[in-house]
Amino acid sequence: MVLGMVTPKKQELLRQRAAVLKQYEVFSCQVAYYLLEDETLAVQAASQALFELLQDEEFYYQNEYIQKQKTKQSVMKNSLLRKASSYQKGGN
Repeated sequence: MVLGMVTPKKQELLRQRAAVLKQYEVFSCQVAYYLLEDETLAVQAASQALFELLQDEEFYYQNEYIQKQKTKQSVMKNSLLRKASSYQKGGN
């Protein structure tokens, strides 16, 4: 397969996963902002967390409660990584 080509089956799978992740987009940003108190870092952390969940095969077969908990866990991890990185660069 040529790099960059996505089969129709793969496109549909990505659409379905994106629809599931869309449900957690605002929640992810809220959690990240609460932890970071910085909108730019919060969006970056939430985006990275959702990207990681996009690749988590099990995530899409779990109930909403578990999905929300995994989302929160991933956002918290990515938020703390962003915060640590900003401290190392001399940020707040």
